[in-house]
Amino acid sequence: MIKRWEELSRDEIGALDKDRSIVMLPLSATEQHGAHLPVGTDAIILSTLIDKIIEGEKFEKGNLIFAPQFLIGKSNEHMCFSGTLTFKAKTYYSMIYDIAGCIAHHGFKKLVLFNSHGGNTDMANLISRDLRIDFGLQVFVFDWWFTDFWADGLKGLKESGMYGVFHACELETSLMLAARPDLVDMSKAVDEDPADCFKGEGKYVTVFGPVNAGWKTNDVTKSGVIGAPTFATVEKGKKLFDYACKKLINIFSEIADINY
Repeated sequence: MIKRWEELSRDEIGALDKDRSIVMLPLSATEQHGAHLPVGTDAIILSTLIDKIIEGEKFEKGNLIFAPQFLIGKSNEHMCFSGTLTFKAKTYYSMIYDIAGCIAHHGFKKLVLFNSHGGNTDMANLISRDLRIDFGLQVFVFDWWFTDFWADGLKGLKESGMYGVFHACELETSLMLAARPDLVDMSKAVDEDPADCFKGEGKYVTVFGPVNAGWKTNDVTKSGVIGAPTFATVEKGKKLFDYACKKLINIFSEIADINY
């Protein structure tokens, strides 16, 4: 079974086999995404992906339950641009912690922090260990920004260069064109590499590491974009959603087999 938590009754949740259930806690954001995308881009993409998984996929190893999505995350790096909403780190930690505690209280044993915003990544990794220690949950962090999750899906599709997939980019814009084309204004799309001081080019301090800097968005980009959204198409977005759904079911199946 694949369901949203909020669409189940108390008795249906109570009756679930907790040993064969995985709860997903979707973490997203409301923040600027350049002039061509809405501030809800991360949240819309993640919600659309969840809908597609529920509507089109099957999970043979038990139950996948998507808890209510966090529409706001830790996005203070984007506050220099209008429309961004953010929690402070302590607030965000407490909110995730409290919801995870409720999930554990109701008998669930596996939790996935299901993240679509790069600014949430450090928090998700940090709190995962605390939730394991404090609640006994088996906690997994799924993050598609600082992993190779999209790599295979982008093969043969990605036309932008080294920095083409980062923020409000070819990837995100393609997904939005497939999910909510009415909210995308491609006439305002601009391509921008990160500021020269963060490009690396043989140095160590880059937006990809190995040495990272503490930065706010307008340190890195004038437009609010890091990437090449002008290469985005609706066809790419549809293919990327299909790819993500299939790969995620494989990932969740592997999580179902892990017990520690």
